[in-house]
Amino acid sequence: MSKHLIVERIKKHDNELLKKIYLENKLSFFKIANQYQLPEEVALDIYQDSMVALIENARKNKIDDLQSSINTYLIGIGKFMIYNYLNAQKKNKGINIDEINQDELLNFSTNDESLNGREIALKKAYESLGEQCRKILNLFYFENKKLEEIQQILRYENKDVLKSQKSRCISHLKKSLNHKK
Repeated sequence: MSKHLIVERIKKHDNELLKKIYLENKLSFFKIANQYQLPEEVALDIYQDSMVALIENARKNKIDDLQSSINTYLIGIGKFMIYNYLNAQKKNKGINIDEINQDELLNFSTNDESLNGREIALKKAYESLGEQCRKILNLFYFENKKLEEIQQILRYENKDVLKSQKSRCISHLKKSLNHKK
């Protein structure tokens, strides 16, 4: 069966085909997930999210000109989601919420006179980011918006694209801070 026909059948909610794709790729995906020592329930969630993304991308005509096989594409989505999950876990381990002084957070100011050297460096690094990065980080960290809300505000078609952009913005921010040391 051609890729084009498979994509068309996915668009038409062909549950038999979707079940076949799901079952054909599950073992391969779990072998990859096991390499990263993911808990089984997390791996299953990521695999199911990958299937949902495949279906959504097909229905939005994003894979009409797909160069790889559907199976390769699905596994690629899964690897990307595993990477995002591992990055999120790594970031969560870096900050202990209990150690943050709530008074410092409430009294935080961006007036240059009241900032210490580290805060000034952070402010300069933040200001050196592109406008889109500043918007994303501002909405996420200062306005406490969820990714879904930011996606609507900034008109991103896909939440994963937004998550990747946010990750790149943070990476640029960290690089700027490391160069200033």
